[in-house]
Amino acid sequence: QGAVSVFELVIYFPAIVVAAIVCSRHGFGRSSGWIYTLILCLVRIIGACCQLATYSNKTSTGLIETVVILDSVGMSPLLLATLGLLSRCADTINSAKGATFSAIHFRLLQLLISIGLILCIVGGTSSTSSNGTYTVQSETKIGEILYVVALAALYIVAFITKSKMHNAPTSDNRLAWAVIIALPLITVRLLYSLISVFAHDKHFSLLTGSVIIHVFMAILEEMVVVVIYLAFGWATPVLAAEARGPIANRPWK
Repeated sequence: QGAVSVFELVIYFPAIVVAAIVCSRHGFGRSSGWIYTLILCLVRIIGACCQLATYSNKTSTGLIETVVILDSVGMSPLLLATLGLLSRCADTINSAKGATFSAIHFRLLQLLISIGLILCIVGGTSSTSSNGTYTVQSETKIGEILYVVALAALYIVAFITKSKMHNAPTSDNRLAWAVIIALPLITVRLLYSLISVFAHDKHFSLLTGSVIIHVFMAILEEMVVVVIYLAFGWATPVLAAEARGPIANRPWK
């Protein structure tokens, strides 16, 4: 696991620089989605550092809880980044063919993901006993279920949006394809979390499970999605603030 943490640092340190550049071009607005690639990179860097720190302080329940929390909350920026990219695509089809989605649809999805995030954090803070034993809490389970509902909704939004983008600008079509490509990877990542939370399989244990399974069902999926989103974000022309639609410009609250 230590080697995996080092590998994450090698990938995410350059990625966070690219993410900062992409965000500086497209804006740091939470509704646009780009900021969440930056947040995910930061979360994974901190998580890898905490994982490495546990080797020199194996009795620290605080470090273990931090590792658990950061692993579970990683789904949230993935889903919110996807929602942000779809915001621009939804505005595009709304302007061309009439309203298919409204800002309220996206705000409800945003709220669902945020509640899942909060529950996973609450569950993570009480998941480790004083002797270092890890127990999955009910809050974490509910949070993961909310992520499943949110992901299913993102699939629906993505495929409806893509089906109506025949005459959309090439750059927006590419963003839709980026989401379509990323969704199966996010699904595998979420599947890993669901198995680790609900199946009680020792191979999927967050702290003592198979490193190989963790790498191929969670870590690599996140990395590939980040690379896809940053690559498309780098290549996508900047949309002026006045040209953004009501969904991409929706207030967070």
